[in-house]
Formats: sequence, structure tokens, C-alpha cells
Amino acid sequence: ITENDRLRSQIDTQEEPPPPTKVNRDNMVELLMLRVAALERECDEIRRIAGNVEEESGGFRSRLDSLEYEHYHLASMFVAGSQFHSAVSFDEVLRTITEILLNFVGIGTFTVFMVDEERQILFPVAREGGSVEEVGEIVLTGDDAGPAQAALLALGRPWKNGDPFFQIGNEIINLPLVGGTRLVGVARLESFLEQKEGFAENDHQLLGLISEHAGIGIENAWVRAHAQEVPLQRQAIEHLVGA
Repeated sequence: ITENDRLRSQIDTQEEPPPPTKVNRDNMVELLMLRVAALERECDEIRRIAGNVEEESGGFRSRLDSLEYEHYHLASMFVAGSQFHSAVSFDEVLRTITEILLNFVGIGTFTVFMVDEERQILFPVAREGGSVEEVGEIVLTGDDAGPAQAALLALGRPWKNGDPFFQIGNEIINLPLVGGTRLVGVARLESFLEQKEGFAENDHQLLGLISEHAGIGIENAWVRAHAQEVPLQRQAIEHLVGA
């Protein structure tokens, strides 16, 4: 034990001496101690390298998770936009709004209103999380209209992050559905799903997409419903192309 302590003290206070070339009974302990010291230094270096690798691996994992989430978000935006532009009826537009709000944004209760331009009111056409009969009309202009309704009409463009939420009551947001500069409807988002606590940054982009592309889809469905079906003709097509 005394010899081991002496050798350890020697190793700690001086450079590692060159190992003896010949092993015998007298220098065996010294050789073993030198080897132990060398192994300890190797272990420390391996631990240091392993720590760096683990730290880099954590960074790579975090970046991979971020890329996967971004890919999912872009895919959901592409799917949502494609569904709105391929919709040919009001039912398809409303179905797409419902799928995005439920599955991508996490809204559990919401009502979709359409605009009656002659009467200047919003009337309910679809509701998730309750019955549409429970919801009444909302006046857009006149003495009974509030500042939120006036702001909805005055916006003149699709909603984007940073715009007001146009709250009339206790709802989360009244999302305008705009075709060009024309207000054609409103999606009133009333409550989140149970597991959802609030809007994420990507949710705002989806809300902006709904505000713009659902409005375009509604306008397209309205035009299709009132257009007279006629056969394609060369003369008419050339006139349209020339125009």
C-alpha cells in the first residue's frame, strides 16, 4: 500500500517516465501503475468525446424534429389550399373549413356564417360542437351593429396575424372569409379542443389561409351555382383569349 501511494504521488507530480524495457519483480508494480494512469487518461478523453457527441446528437435531433414539424405544416397548408381551390360546391367548402379547424388548428366549437348582402346580416350555415339552430343572425350594419361588425366590413382583405380578433361576445375570434375585397362569410371560433391550450404560430398562418382561400372557394361555388352550362366553342374561346 505504501509503495502504491508513493507511485501515485510520483505520477501526479511529474511527467510520465518512459516505461522500463524489461519487466521484473521489482518494477512490475510501477509498470502497472503507469498503465493504470494511461488508461485513466484514455477514459477521461473518451468521456469528453462521448459528451460532445451526445450534445451534437441532441442538436441534430432537435433540428430533425423542427424540420419534420415544418414539413408537416407545409403539407397541411398545401392540402388545405388545394381542397379550397378544387371545391365546386358550398358543401365542399364548408367541409374543408371544418377539417382544417378541427384537425389542424384544434378548434372544438365553431360556427360558419354566410353574408346576406341585401339584408346586411350574417346567418349561420354550419356548426361544429352544437346545433346550428341554436345560433341567431348577426347584424352587420345599422343601429344594432357593433364596432366589431363595422371593423369586419372595413377590413377589405383576408385576415392575417396581427389583425384584431373582431370579438362580438366571448368567442375566440370572428375570422372573416374574404373573396378579393368582398366579405362573403365569417367563421366564429368559440372554443379549443380539450387538449389545445391556445394558438401556435403556425395556426395563425392556417387562419389566414382559411380567411383568403375559403372566401375564394365560396365565390367560385356561388358563380358555379348560377352559371348556365354551355358547350365549349372555338369562336367563343378565341374571343375570350383575345380579350
